[in-house]
Amino acid sequence: MTIFPIDRLWDEAVVLEGDRQMLRIQSTRDALLCLKNHWPIDRTDAVSAAMSACEQGLQSDEDPTRARQALIDAAKEAGFRVNSWTT
Repeated sequence: MTIFPIDRLWDEAVVLEGDRQMLRIQSTRDALLCLKNHWPIDRTDAVSAAMSACEQGLQSDEDPTRARQALIDAAKEAGFRVNSWTT
């Protein structure tokens, strides 16, 4: 997989609050690393979709909003409280 050499920064960071952790995610690469390394539940359809959206976003010049929304959807499914001005 070829990854875009420049990370895809989001217009606004997303802060995920769990019972024992808080994660601040501000880019597509941050989201992908978070999903791979810090996710509290096994891979579900929402997690797989978010990882796919992040990988696609890093391989192309696609708008990073899709990856951001996919991460938010997966986070809600995992029981995180999602904090963001636009969510």
